[in-house]
Amino acid sequence: MFSVLVASASAADEQRVLASVHPLALIAASVADNVDTLVPLTTTPHDFAFRPSDIRRVQAADIILWGGAESEPYLARFAQRWPDKIWIDISAPAHHHDAADHNDSEIHQHDAHWWLNPELAINAQQQLAKALAVESDFETQIRQQLTRSEQLLAPLRSRGFFVFHQAYDHWVAHFELNQLGSFTLSPEQKPGLRSLNAMRSQLAQGDVACVFSEPQFSPALVTSVTRGLDIRLGELDPLGVHISVTKHGYAEFIADLTQRFVRCLAD
Repeated sequence: MFSVLVASASAADEQRVLASVHPLALIAASVADNVDTLVPLTTTPHDFAFRPSDIRRVQAADIILWGGAESEPYLARFAQRWPDKIWIDISAPAHHHDAADHNDSEIHQHDAHWWLNPELAINAQQQLAKALAVESDFETQIRQQLTRSEQLLAPLRSRGFFVFHQAYDHWVAHFELNQLGSFTLSPEQKPGLRSLNAMRSQLAQGDVACVFSEPQFSPALVTSVTRGLDIRLGELDPLGVHISVTKHGYAEFIADLTQRFVRCLAD
Protein backbone atom coordinates (compact mmCIF):
# COMPACT_ATOMS: atom_id res chain seq x y z
CA MET A 1 0.00 0.00 0.00
CA PHE A 2 2.88 2.36 0.77
CA SER A 3 6.16 2.91 -1.02
CA VAL A 4 9.35 4.73 -0.13
CA LEU A 5 11.72 6.10 -2.74
CA VAL A 6 15.38 6.09 -1.73
CA ALA A 7 17.87 7.75 -4.05
CA SER A 8 21.05 6.89 -2.21
CA ALA A 9 20.79 3.99 0.21
CA SER A 10 24.52 4.04 0.89
CA ALA A 11 24.29 7.58 2.30
CA ALA A 12 21.62 6.46 4.78
CA ASP A 13 23.63 3.37 5.72
CA GLU A 14 26.73 5.39 6.59
CA GLN A 15 24.96 7.69 9.03
CA ARG A 16 24.01 6.30 12.43
CA VAL A 17 20.55 7.51 13.47
CA LEU A 18 19.31 7.47 17.06
CA ALA A 19 15.67 8.19 17.90
CA SER A 20 14.88 9.13 21.47
CA VAL A 21 11.57 7.21 21.63
CA HIS A 22 9.81 4.52 19.63
CA PRO A 23 7.38 6.78 17.69
CA LEU A 24 10.31 8.86 16.47
CA ALA A 25 12.04 5.65 15.39
CA LEU A 26 8.95 4.90 13.29
CA ILE A 27 9.44 8.24 11.55
CA ALA A 28 13.20 7.78 11.15
CA ALA A 29 12.86 4.28 9.69
CA SER A 30 11.13 5.72 6.64
CA VAL A 31 14.55 6.79 5.32
CA ALA A 32 17.15 5.21 7.63
CA ASP A 33 18.12 1.58 8.11
CA ASN A 34 18.92 0.07 11.50
CA VAL A 35 17.53 2.96 13.53
CA ASP A 36 18.52 2.77 17.19
CA THR A 37 16.03 3.81 19.90
CA LEU A 38 17.22 5.28 23.18
CA VAL A 39 14.23 4.63 25.48
CA PRO A 40 13.44 0.88 25.61
CA LEU A 41 9.96 -0.35 24.74
CA THR A 42 9.65 -1.68 28.29
CA THR A 43 10.15 1.82 29.73
CA THR A 44 8.04 4.93 29.26
CA PRO A 45 9.75 8.30 28.70
CA HIS A 46 8.29 9.31 32.07
CA ASP A 47 10.43 6.66 33.81
CA PHE A 48 13.61 6.75 31.71
CA ALA A 49 17.00 7.15 33.40
CA PHE A 50 20.36 7.21 31.62
CA ARG A 51 22.83 4.35 31.93
CA PRO A 52 26.49 4.54 30.85
CA SER A 53 25.65 2.39 27.82
CA ASP A 54 23.01 4.93 26.78
CA ILE A 55 25.57 7.72 26.85
CA ARG A 56 27.79 5.69 24.55
CA ARG A 57 24.89 5.21 22.14
CA VAL A 58 24.29 8.96 21.98
CA GLN A 59 28.00 9.54 21.46
CA ALA A 60 28.11 6.99 18.63
CA ALA A 61 25.17 8.49 16.75
CA ASP A 62 25.59 10.91 13.87
CA ILE A 63 21.98 12.12 13.86
CA ILE A 64 19.63 12.29 16.85
CA LEU A 65 15.88 12.69 16.37
CA TRP A 66 14.42 13.90 19.66
CA GLY A 67 11.64 15.92 21.32
CA GLY A 68 13.68 18.96 22.38
CA ALA A 69 15.09 20.24 25.65
CA GLU A 70 11.74 20.96 27.31
CA SER A 71 10.29 17.48 26.88
CA GLU A 72 13.54 15.48 27.01
CA PRO A 73 15.88 17.33 29.39
CA TYR A 74 17.96 14.17 29.85
CA LEU A 75 19.23 14.69 26.28
CA ALA A 76 19.64 18.47 26.40
CA ARG A 77 23.06 18.40 28.06
CA PHE A 78 24.37 16.05 25.38
CA ALA A 79 23.07 18.36 22.66
CA GLN A 80 25.23 21.07 24.24
CA ARG A 81 28.20 18.73 24.72
CA TRP A 82 28.16 17.39 21.13
CA PRO A 83 26.88 20.23 18.92
CA ASP A 84 28.73 18.74 15.94
CA LYS A 85 26.08 16.03 15.70
CA ILE A 86 22.86 16.67 13.80
CA TRP A 87 20.09 17.20 16.36
CA ILE A 88 16.62 17.18 14.79
CA ASP A 89 14.13 18.59 17.29
CA ILE A 90 10.63 17.55 16.24
CA SER A 91 9.11 20.20 18.52
CA ALA A 92 10.97 23.16 17.02
CA PRO A 93 8.56 23.97 14.14
CA ALA A 94 5.68 24.19 16.64
CA HIS A 95 7.02 27.56 17.79
CA HIS A 96 6.93 29.07 14.31
CA HIS A 97 3.30 28.49 13.29
CA ASP A 98 0.98 31.32 12.47
CA ALA A 99 -0.93 32.61 15.50
CA ALA A 100 -4.18 31.41 13.94
CA ASP A 101 -2.96 27.81 13.79
CA HIS A 102 -5.11 25.69 16.08
CA ASN A 103 -2.03 23.68 17.07
CA ASP A 104 -0.34 26.82 18.39
CA SER A 105 -2.27 27.31 21.62
CA GLU A 106 -0.37 27.24 24.87
CA ILE A 107 -1.64 23.83 25.96
CA HIS A 108 -0.52 22.22 22.71
CA GLN A 109 2.88 23.87 22.97
CA HIS A 110 3.47 22.08 26.26
CA ASP A 111 2.18 18.64 25.26
CA ALA A 112 5.44 16.82 24.67
CA HIS A 113 3.90 14.05 22.57
CA TRP A 114 4.99 15.85 19.41
CA TRP A 115 4.81 12.77 17.18
CA LEU A 116 1.02 12.86 17.47
CA ASN A 117 1.09 16.02 15.37
CA PRO A 118 1.41 14.70 11.80
CA GLU A 119 2.63 18.04 10.47
CA LEU A 120 5.55 18.04 12.89
CA ALA A 121 6.29 14.42 12.00
CA ILE A 122 6.42 15.28 8.30
CA ASN A 123 8.67 18.26 8.97
CA ALA A 124 11.09 16.23 11.11
CA GLN A 125 11.21 13.45 8.53
CA GLN A 126 12.03 15.94 5.81
CA GLN A 127 14.89 17.30 7.90
CA LEU A 128 16.19 13.77 8.40
CA ALA A 129 15.89 12.90 4.71
CA LYS A 130 17.85 16.05 3.86
CA ALA A 131 20.56 15.20 6.40
CA LEU A 132 20.83 11.70 4.91
CA ALA A 133 20.72 13.02 1.34
CA VAL A 134 17.90 10.65 0.37
CA GLU A 135 14.54 11.11 -1.32
CA SER A 136 11.33 9.80 0.15
CA ASP A 137 7.59 9.86 -0.54
CA PHE A 138 6.90 9.84 3.21
CA GLU A 139 4.79 13.01 3.07
CA THR A 140 2.64 11.57 0.30
CA GLN A 141 1.94 8.32 2.12
CA ILE A 142 1.23 10.13 5.40
CA ARG A 143 -1.17 12.58 3.77
CA GLN A 144 -2.95 9.69 2.09
CA GLN A 145 -3.36 8.00 5.45
CA LEU A 146 -4.49 11.26 7.07
CA THR A 147 -7.19 11.58 4.40
CA ARG A 148 -8.43 8.08 5.23
CA SER A 149 -8.30 8.84 8.95
CA GLU A 150 -10.19 12.10 8.43
CA GLN A 151 -12.96 10.27 6.57
CA LEU A 152 -13.34 7.83 9.46
CA LEU A 153 -13.09 10.32 12.32
CA ALA A 154 -15.05 13.27 10.94
CA PRO A 155 -18.48 11.67 11.65
CA LEU A 156 -17.37 11.09 15.28
CA ARG A 157 -16.28 14.63 16.16
CA SER A 158 -19.23 15.24 18.47
CA ARG A 159 -18.66 12.05 20.48
CA GLY A 160 -17.15 12.91 23.86
CA PHE A 161 -14.37 10.88 25.43
CA PHE A 162 -11.88 10.77 28.29
CA VAL A 163 -8.23 9.75 27.98
CA PHE A 164 -5.96 8.33 30.65
CA HIS A 165 -3.40 11.14 30.60
CA GLN A 166 -2.94 14.41 28.75
CA ALA A 167 -1.05 12.97 25.78
CA TYR A 168 -3.32 13.53 22.79
CA ASP A 169 -3.69 17.32 22.46
CA HIS A 170 -1.93 17.38 19.08
CA TRP A 171 -4.00 14.50 17.72
CA VAL A 172 -7.28 15.89 19.06
CA ALA A 173 -6.56 19.33 17.60
CA HIS A 174 -5.58 17.93 14.21
CA PHE A 175 -8.78 15.91 13.80
CA GLU A 176 -10.98 18.31 15.81
CA LEU A 177 -12.16 15.61 18.20
CA ASN A 178 -14.21 16.10 21.37
CA GLN A 179 -11.95 15.23 24.30
CA LEU A 180 -13.83 16.14 27.48
CA GLY A 181 -11.17 15.30 30.05
CA SER A 182 -8.29 13.19 31.24
CA PHE A 183 -7.71 11.24 34.43
CA THR A 184 -4.32 12.86 34.98
CA LEU A 185 -2.04 15.41 33.36
CA SER A 186 0.90 13.06 33.79
CA PRO A 187 1.12 9.44 34.99
CA GLU A 188 3.29 10.64 37.89
CA GLN A 189 0.41 12.80 39.16
CA LYS A 190 -2.40 10.57 40.38
CA PRO A 191 -5.76 12.34 40.88
CA GLY A 192 -7.11 12.74 44.40
CA LEU A 193 -10.44 11.45 45.68
CA ARG A 194 -12.20 14.76 45.04
CA SER A 195 -11.03 14.81 41.43
CA LEU A 196 -12.08 11.19 40.92
CA ASN A 197 -15.56 11.89 42.30
CA ALA A 198 -15.89 14.92 40.02
CA MET A 199 -14.86 12.83 37.02
CA ARG A 200 -17.33 10.10 37.89
CA SER A 201 -20.10 12.69 38.16
CA GLN A 202 -19.19 14.03 34.73
CA LEU A 203 -19.08 10.54 33.25
CA ALA A 204 -22.50 9.77 34.72
CA GLN A 205 -24.10 12.69 32.85
CA GLY A 206 -24.07 10.69 29.62
CA ASP A 207 -21.95 13.03 27.49
CA VAL A 208 -18.95 10.68 27.45
CA ALA A 209 -19.15 7.84 24.92
CA CYS A 210 -15.77 6.25 25.66
CA VAL A 211 -12.98 6.20 28.22
CA PHE A 212 -9.51 5.20 27.08
CA SER A 213 -6.83 3.50 29.16
CA GLU A 214 -3.20 2.90 28.13
CA PRO A 215 -1.25 -0.39 28.03
CA GLN A 216 1.77 1.11 29.82
CA PHE A 217 -0.25 1.81 32.98
CA SER A 218 -2.64 -0.17 35.16
CA PRO A 219 -6.29 0.18 34.07
CA ALA A 220 -7.44 -0.07 37.70
CA LEU A 221 -8.06 3.69 37.98
CA VAL A 222 -10.20 3.78 34.85
CA THR A 223 -12.04 0.62 35.84
CA SER A 224 -12.93 1.91 39.31
CA VAL A 225 -14.21 5.29 38.09
CA THR A 226 -16.34 3.82 35.30
CA ARG A 227 -17.71 0.83 37.26
CA GLY A 228 -21.48 0.55 36.81
CA LEU A 229 -21.65 3.24 34.11
CA ASP A 230 -22.81 2.58 30.55
CA ILE A 231 -19.59 3.77 28.92
CA ARG A 232 -17.39 1.97 26.44
CA LEU A 233 -13.79 1.28 27.39
CA GLY A 234 -11.01 1.47 24.85
CA GLU A 235 -7.23 1.49 24.85
CA LEU A 236 -4.88 4.00 23.25
CA ASP A 237 -1.14 3.56 22.98
CA PRO A 238 0.55 6.94 22.43
CA LEU A 239 3.89 5.17 21.93
CA GLY A 240 2.69 2.58 19.42
CA VAL A 241 4.94 -0.05 20.99
CA HIS A 242 3.32 -2.87 19.01
CA ILE A 243 4.08 -1.16 15.67
CA SER A 244 7.25 -2.50 14.05
CA VAL A 245 10.05 -0.11 13.12
CA THR A 246 9.76 -0.33 9.34
CA LYS A 247 9.64 2.12 6.45
CA HIS A 248 5.87 2.29 6.77
CA GLY A 249 5.70 2.21 10.57
CA TYR A 250 4.50 5.77 11.16
CA ALA A 251 1.66 5.48 8.63
CA GLU A 252 0.64 2.21 10.33
CA PHE A 253 0.79 3.99 13.68
CA ILE A 254 -1.67 6.66 12.46
CA ALA A 255 -3.95 4.00 10.97
CA ASP A 256 -3.91 1.95 14.17
CA LEU A 257 -4.64 4.92 16.43
CA THR A 258 -7.46 5.96 14.12
CA GLN A 259 -9.07 2.52 14.35
CA ARG A 260 -8.84 2.55 18.14
CA PHE A 261 -10.80 5.80 18.26
CA VAL A 262 -13.34 4.57 15.72
CA ARG A 263 -14.00 1.27 17.53
CA CYS A 264 -14.76 3.02 20.81
CA LEU A 265 -16.55 6.14 19.57
CA ALA A 266 -18.75 4.70 16.82
CA ASP A 267 -22.37 3.86 17.63
